[in-house]
Amino acid sequence: MAGVQFEVQTYNNGRWAISEVVPTEESARAKADSLLAQKNVAGVRIIKESHFASDARRESEIFKKIKEQDKAEDFAIQPIESAPVCDKITDYYKTAARSTMARLFTKYLEKYELTPLEILHSPSNFKRLMNLDTLVPSAVDKVATLQAKATSEDSRKRRDAIFNAVDQLAKRAREADGKDIPELKGSTLDEVLRRIDAKTPDADERTFMANFALVKLSLNWQGLLGKMTYLLPMASSEKDGRAIGMIDEMMADILVAKTIIKDVIGISKHMGDALMRILDLLEGKCAPTKFAAPEVLDMLNALFAADKLPRSKAALIDRVERDLKSVVRLTNSETTTADKEFFNEILARVVTDRGVYGGMPIATGLAERWARLHNIGGTTGRKKAIEGVCGLLESGKRKFVYLLSLYDEKAESEVRGMIEVQIRGLVGQLNTIQKIAPSARTEKARLQEVTAVQKLVLASHLDARFKNPIAEAFDKLVADYIVAENVIQRLDDARLPFRDRATRLVTFCASGVLTVGKASSIARDTILGYLRRKDFITEFTADIPEPADKEKAIKEFFTLLAGTGFNVAG
Repeated sequence: MAGVQFEVQTYNNGRWAISEVVPTEESARAKADSLLAQKNVAGVRIIKESHFASDARRESEIFKKIKEQDKAEDFAIQPIESAPVCDKITDYYKTAARSTMARLFTKYLEKYELTPLEILHSPSNFKRLMNLDTLVPSAVDKVATLQAKATSEDSRKRRDAIFNAVDQLAKRAREADGKDIPELKGSTLDEVLRRIDAKTPDADERTFMANFALVKLSLNWQGLLGKMTYLLPMASSEKDGRAIGMIDEMMADILVAKTIIKDVIGISKHMGDALMRILDLLEGKCAPTKFAAPEVLDMLNALFAADKLPRSKAALIDRVERDLKSVVRLTNSETTTADKEFFNEILARVVTDRGVYGGMPIATGLAERWARLHNIGGTTGRKKAIEGVCGLLESGKRKFVYLLSLYDEKAESEVRGMIEVQIRGLVGQLNTIQKIAPSARTEKARLQEVTAVQKLVLASHLDARFKNPIAEAFDKLVADYIVAENVIQRLDDARLPFRDRATRLVTFCASGVLTVGKASSIARDTILGYLRRKDFITEFTADIPEPADKEKAIKEFFTLLAGTGFNVAG
């Protein structure tokens, strides 16, 4: 008499292994279906094994299925040039770390239309990523190598630290699955945050739980474009700043994806045109073209115009930088002439009298694109590229602000020295207010232009030994001007009522017309002179009959005074 049993075997990494032995074909097929539903199982087969009284055995394969799609999928990590060092677990949830994950796992994330934020807050998706052969280990090795190079730390130590962090991140996601976290479905982020605040004292844990609730819902939204369709209205309706920040974080992850921007803005003529349209989007004025998503585009335009998505804006600026540095041509022309002409259009768009749009990343991208257009490389090539870009800029002021944006204290000494020499030379040329603001039509506009340039200097990466003298040089221009032109005296006209004189001067100072240093001190001293008057309040409100109106006038004056940024406590 023959006996029968059924072996259910799984296939992974080119090998079959027994998963379970069951007595009936029905239970074997049920087990096979269950295994095939698991993401980490590449294939399943059932072997029917018959035993006879003569000790003879016979095996026959009665079922076999290989997941061919998974088998053929290429999810290799993508190249990156740098990676932020995460010292704490909370650092892995931050924008910079997630942006690195998005670039490393581009193929995987775009295939399944997921975001790093969703991976980090979804235990099932986290596990699925971890089970993809060598994908995560390869990414960890790459990041550890880059970090070790930047910090001079042993790469093995960095690798161990990252693997340890990955285990902790996975554990945190698993444990959250069993916690009592409010549902976002049928509610709002504002309400979810309020309920989490009421029972969770730790700020980091509150953020994690709120994102967990958001991700639980977002995983049901179809595709990246679908996620945007649901997220963007929330950015307009939610009131809690943290809720808007959460939406911005997920949007930043989405916008790292290579193809999503085309789905939003529609078809562009070529990459250069796409770059210009992304810049339009960041200014809130991008027009849709064929195959665009006009509703999504309208919402993005409005939110960018209102500056409600700073992290998403940074993600798109990073995209523009990488596209400028890429090998892809700016136009569809077979010659570089058209590319060079279009480069001039981009240059005129992003380098203004008030700075480079997007700062150092875009300034660097412009230099690298110029070098590519002229087929030069290396340190010498970078130096020539910077000189080449400056040569295309129409004024000394724009050359100056471009060099400020480009300056990197970590750059090669030869390149850094060349930039410093050019900056010094341009400061020498910009030695009058008229030269700095030749097109300004009013005194106020001229002073605002010079003050804006000084602010760029103070906010730059220039070393203090180099930065401070330049900032002081622009301050001296303004201080000398307001003294020579009696600017303060004209505002403090003794023929006017005291309240008008004081208000005129404070309004002037609050409008961003004075540089930091001597110029602002001159105005501040005059304002202090007002405030130190024994009967300041009485004089200021002398012509106001009603007590309530007097109080209102004083409050408005001190609110205006706060806008100057002056310390008048003394």
